[in-house]
Amino acid sequence: MVSASLTLIVDDQDPRIIYHCPVTKEAVKGPSYFHNTWTTIDSLSCGLQSGWFSHVFNGTQARIWVSASQTNSNYSVKIDGGPFIPQSGSGYFESPILDDGQHTIVYGASAVDLFPAFDYLTVTAGSTTQLLGRTVIVDDAEITQYSGQWTTQPPTPLALSRPSAIYKNTTHWSRTVGDSFTLQFTGNSVAVYGVVPNNTDTANSTFSYSVDGVSTVVPVPLTSTQVDVMTEFFHADVPAGTHTLVFNVTEVAPSHVFGVDFVLYNSTVDTSSPEGSTVQTPVARHPNHTRIIVGATIGSIAALVLLCSLLCLYKRSKSRKPTASNWDVVTKAKQ
Repeated sequence: MVSASLTLIVDDQDPRIIYHCPVTKEAVKGPSYFHNTWTTIDSLSCGLQSGWFSHVFNGTQARIWVSASQTNSNYSVKIDGGPFIPQSGSGYFESPILDDGQHTIVYGASAVDLFPAFDYLTVTAGSTTQLLGRTVIVDDAEITQYSGQWTTQPPTPLALSRPSAIYKNTTHWSRTVGDSFTLQFTGNSVAVYGVVPNNTDTANSTFSYSVDGVSTVVPVPLTSTQVDVMTEFFHADVPAGTHTLVFNVTEVAPSHVFGVDFVLYNSTVDTSSPEGSTVQTPVARHPNHTRIIVGATIGSIAALVLLCSLLCLYKRSKSRKPTASNWDVVTKAKQ
């Protein structure tokens, strides 16, 4: 059964995102956007008439991460067959809780001068959501097994390029050897993403990740002049199945600090058909079960027929036996 807390992430350049107007797709050199890509509008036609982009999903809620150059920008969103609903803010949109099933969400924005940058969207899974091969995102706040001296407050105020730079605006920060967390997942790959502020010390800091007891030590990425978000700390491919990830801080330079933002894994669980209908697990049947059932039925019928026959013979024989009076007549006749 699908957990309601599972969340799928879809990148702006995923083929399941349908663009309805001229757009510009960009790739950035440094880690600042998910998968280092974003998409912006290139025409006024991306507004209310047909919308900028749309996505069809199965689930119970959708969230869209768009950043505009102004915090009070105007945009609009419609869900399924409803009208476009005007929005105001930085570009982010969070839908209401929807009925579990298939939905279409359309995002519109026609103010080219506001330079809206679409980074990614997420879908909250429901019982009809297809999970196989999809990327599941786990926020740092959803990880329950932390150990050590983690803190949820950054060491200093962060100068972020956009409000949506940190997923769900939560991060677990570490600057202590021995800080660790554990997460169990079912998939064939796993990655940890985080935030690296301006670590000026050139000394190395390291952490290790262990999947099912196999440990690997990797260096913490360094920055020079800015805060790097959406930084991939590591990625590991594993056999399909259920695994246990242990992330552990093994070495920290005196001035270094970093934050864990989220974990991604590629799901190998399939709980629904591509059409959204629930997959029913077939009941395994032994090839001889049918013969056994037929044989038992025939045997039962034969036993019932035999029993009826014996009962009839018994009744007939009892009816032919002489009564006491008749027996006396027969006896006297013989004398």
